[in-house]
Amino acid sequence: MINVESIRNRLRELEKARDEIIETGIKVNRLSKSVIYSLIRGDVETARKYIREMNDMVGKLRELVGRYPMYYGNAEVSFQEYVEAMAMWYYITEGRLPSPEELGVDAVPYVNGIADFTGELSRKATEEMIRGNLDFALRVKGVMEELYLDLLSLEPRDFEMRKKVDYVSSNINWLNEKIFYKTLNPTRQVQT
Repeated sequence: MINVESIRNRLRELEKARDEIIETGIKVNRLSKSVIYSLIRGDVETARKYIREMNDMVGKLRELVGRYPMYYGNAEVSFQEYVEAMAMWYYITEGRLPSPEELGVDAVPYVNGIADFTGELSRKATEEMIRGNLDFALRVKGVMEELYLDLLSLEPRDFEMRKKVDYVSSNINWLNEKIFYKTLNPTRQVQT
C-alpha cells in the first residue's frame, strides 16, 4: 500500500504553494498597473513607491517558483507584467529599456512584456500630445518602430508571442493616427 499520510501532506504543500504563487502574482499584476498609471500621469514618486513593493513581490515569486518549478506557468504572466512596468519605468526615467538579465526574467516573459509596454507607451504619448508635447510622441513612435523590427527579427514560433508582435504593429498604427490628427491642427490644445 502507499503512504497516504505522506502523499496527502505533500499534496497539501503543493496546493498551498500554487495558491501562494497565484496570489503573489495577482499582487505583482496590480502593482505593475499602478506603476504604469503613475508614470502615465507623470507621478514618478508614486511609481517609485509601487516599484519597491512590486520588487518585493517579484522576489517572493522567484523564490516560490525556484522551490516549485512545476508552477512556473502560474507566474509567467506576472513576470511579463513586471517587465512591462519596469520597461516603462526605465524608459520614462532613463530613456532606455532594461535587459532580461537586469530584470532577472527569461526570454518569453521579457519579449511579451516589452511588446505590451508599447501599448502603455502609446498611452503616455497620447497624454503628452494632449499637453502639447508632440516631440515626445514622435520619439516614442521611433522607439516602437525599432522594437517592432527587433521583435520581428526574433522570428517567434509561439502563437501568443506572434500575436504580441502584431500588437506592437497595431500600437504603432494607433499612435501614427493620433500624431496625424495632432499635426493637422498643432496649435489647438485641450485645457487640463
